[in-house]
Amino acid sequence: MSSTEVFRLFDARPTAAMDAAALGVLSTGQIASGPLVAQFETAFAKMVVGEFAVATDNMTSALVLALHLAGVGDGDEVATLAYSCLSSNSAIKRVGATPVWVDIDPETATISCDDLARAVTAKTKAVTIYHVAGYPAAMQEIAEFCRARGLVLIEDCNAALGAEIDGRPVGSFGDFAVYSFYPNRQVNALDGGMLFCPDETTARRARRLRRFGIDLAGFRDARGEIDPAADVPEIGWSSAMSNLNAAVGLAHLEGWDLRKARLRENAAYLKSIIDSLSGVRAVRWVSDSQPGWWGFAVLSHERDEKLAMLKSLGVQASILHQRNDVYSGFVATSRPLPGTDRFQSEVIVLPCGPWLDAQSVAELGRCLQSVWSPR
Repeated sequence: MSSTEVFRLFDARPTAAMDAAALGVLSTGQIASGPLVAQFETAFAKMVVGEFAVATDNMTSALVLALHLAGVGDGDEVATLAYSCLSSNSAIKRVGATPVWVDIDPETATISCDDLARAVTAKTKAVTIYHVAGYPAAMQEIAEFCRARGLVLIEDCNAALGAEIDGRPVGSFGDFAVYSFYPNRQVNALDGGMLFCPDETTARRARRLRRFGIDLAGFRDARGEIDPAADVPEIGWSSAMSNLNAAVGLAHLEGWDLRKARLRENAAYLKSIIDSLSGVRAVRWVSDSQPGWWGFAVLSHERDEKLAMLKSLGVQASILHQRNDVYSGFVATSRPLPGTDRFQSEVIVLPCGPWLDAQSVAELGRCLQSVWSPR
């Protein structure tokens, strides 16, 4: 690696197939609407072993749809993680609800089921579970808790494509699941989201809502004009995925199995390096799970010093998220979150992506060995 190169945490540069797909759609003029959206829904659903997929313009829109379909609105509460991205938790505010911050286990970055039980109140209507950086939460236990309490469970898989629990893909444990196709995600569609619904009836409603409430099957007459007899009984908003985004996403689905294999190989190598060093430890993943490896998360008591050293060596490491409970706009009640406190102060997320070949990962390992001492 030359002195001008860096170890990228994310690499959103398009493949040749993605370029060709985008140019192909642009040449047809079918940029907004078109048949590729449905094709992308089908292809992605098959890949994650899911059903009832609804593509949206971004992941926040998918979360807003999920919350709306779950009946969450003014005066309701949604239990969620503070250590997350605004693109996730802002959806709660968008539907008029209030987040209830739930703590995490600082060693696994997964939601504390004990604290979830303490946080839930009579006003809590749903639980959103963000699989932090692709590290799966303990979904069997969480799903059982939500069923027992009558809470809607929404899995936020925006960074967790490829993650599994006991061989079962994340996103298959809740009532709804959401994925992201932002440029730095495992599948890049320039932007976009995917909502998985519990049944086809709910999915059809979601498809109407994402385009102002319109049922496209009967909205226009034989002349192509809006049919004056067509009703819109539930007004939605604009959140449909474009034909252009779907084309790029379909192109980037190609080669996913190879990229996933490289991710897992990179993670295994980094784990072996971190385990040999003092003053740093890998974030543990829950039993019988396989993370999605959006990044490789480690913990260090000297976080800020070590992060600066890594960046000076060209390693694009990151704290990744700023806890959302510091933002006054949520107007949420503060709760003690000691696990979140510790995790926020110690976490460093390292590059792990499939753009790092074996040689690059070995060089990254040598950088880590120069930052932390051997055990």
